[in-house]
Amino acid sequence: MGKDTPLFLKIVYFDESAAQDYLDITNGGRLDWSKAENKQRAAEILTEIEAQAKGGFNILSFLKGSVSGSVDAKASGEISKLFDSTIKNTILTDYIEEAYKDVRVEKFKKSGVYAPANSITLYKMCSSYLTIVPKDQSPIDMEKLNNAVLGERGYYGMLLKTENVPASVLRFNINAFKNSYNLADLSKMELTYYGIKVGTCSTNELSIEKEFEFQNTSEEVTAEKILNGSTTQQSERLTVYDIVMAGVES
Repeated sequence: MGKDTPLFLKIVYFDESAAQDYLDITNGGRLDWSKAENKQRAAEILTEIEAQAKGGFNILSFLKGSVSGSVDAKASGEISKLFDSTIKNTILTDYIEEAYKDVRVEKFKKSGVYAPANSITLYKMCSSYLTIVPKDQSPIDMEKLNNAVLGERGYYGMLLKTENVPASVLRFNINAFKNSYNLADLSKMELTYYGIKVGTCSTNELSIEKEFEFQNTSEEVTAEKILNGSTTQQSERLTVYDIVMAGVES
């Protein structure tokens, strides 16, 4: 990383697929490994893998052995893991370096987040506790209810604690958390988030009731709502960001 690139002490969340897409787009496609700078990068990656492997390991000998089928299956699996982890770390460091200087990537510095009241995110955070009661003692099959409500949902929205009046919704890919962290852990942390604007929504649209409305319905305007200003408040839009990376910045 460059000297001006921020240092992250711990990565809590990283959407690797989204980061790879971003790097592909900013590079104009997948990296061209025939270029001199990319050849040097590849050599650095291979050197790092050799350093992490057992003493005496040589990457060229390993590749030749893989082709001839003379490499031990266990050793091959261990080296494959090293390849995988090294490449993932490379994607992470490349993403931070590129995204940090890209004004199109929104940075939310050292903030906490929380689930909106009565939201699908809050339900998700509590859903595991709802299954504690044995099925034969509950009038409702909570496991089936959770499946019905949550379904195949992949993203969950959170609000920033640093915004007294909510203006941003940070959406998290449930499969992108690292080191066994989850949505509930985010509310206890102060992290820096990198995200991409993907749209807007109203505060009302975050409620669990609105999750299952698929048509735009115009709100009825009454004299009472005009007098107390509720129509103005509800018309305000929150910017929605899909978060790609979140971590503890030094």
